[in-house]
Amino acid sequence: MNLNTLYLAVAGLVLAPLLGGLVAGVDRVVTAKLQSRMGPPLFQPFYDVGKLWSKVIAPASHWQGLFVRWALVASLASDVVLAAGGDVLMCFFVQAASASFVALGAFCGNSPYGKLGAQRELFQLLAYEPVFMVGILCMAKAAGGFDAFSIMAAQGQPLLFKLPLIVPGLLFAVLVKLRKSPFDIAASHHMHQEVVRGVYTDYAGRDFALLEIAHWADVTVVLWICSFLWATGPLQMLATGLVFLFAALIIDNISARLTWRTMLKTVAPLTLILATANLVWLYLE
Repeated sequence: MNLNTLYLAVAGLVLAPLLGGLVAGVDRVVTAKLQSRMGPPLFQPFYDVGKLWSKVIAPASHWQGLFVRWALVASLASDVVLAAGGDVLMCFFVQAASASFVALGAFCGNSPYGKLGAQRELFQLLAYEPVFMVGILCMAKAAGGFDAFSIMAAQGQPLLFKLPLIVPGLLFAVLVKLRKSPFDIAASHHMHQEVVRGVYTDYAGRDFALLEIAHWADVTVVLWICSFLWATGPLQMLATGLVFLFAALIIDNISARLTWRTMLKTVAPLTLILATANLVWLYLE
């Protein structure tokens, strides 16, 4: 590892959670405007995490606290891999491990709501991860390499023109990772679910704060990968990520929650078929 790669890795480790926190703040502000509410300030997510950190509450079990820390490490590691220009597919698998640790920690709790949320979290993984993986395979095929720098430095026209059919699948992944309707079946950021929040029900205090930071890191990774569709420059990538973010917020505010059965039987197969068709098209051209 050369010095520049080390600097990029450290920058990813520090900046990715901060960017994810800003995304969470933008989420709250925009959602409030769409619902004609005053809403919280932009930095409210950071204030909330600070307040959670001040509360020392024992976890439901030793294993639950351990899984929280593994989830955080996996989320931050995925950011480090991506920032250092590493293998995007490896970043995908590491990020998926973080969600699995969150579910495992919920299974260690005492609340039936937490266990039900953990089951639904695994259903979500089963639904969107194959779609997201095929989307990454499409990007790698179109760019000629799996490392992030190769994809971002792909010559010629933006990858979007070669990969139009993976857009629904990527938006599906963004909606799931942001905990947005119609796919907020395992947890939700809406106010009416602050007490019973599915997979997060048994988490409190500092463990919950660490999970929020892990969630911010995950959101940054997903939006960053989506921005590869128009990686002709930093501003273009930022604009692409914001387009996916605002599309998810609009869908969240006009959609009702689907059941996990509908997600597994309808949405996941449809987006997977589209992404696979795009991959086949790349190999045939």
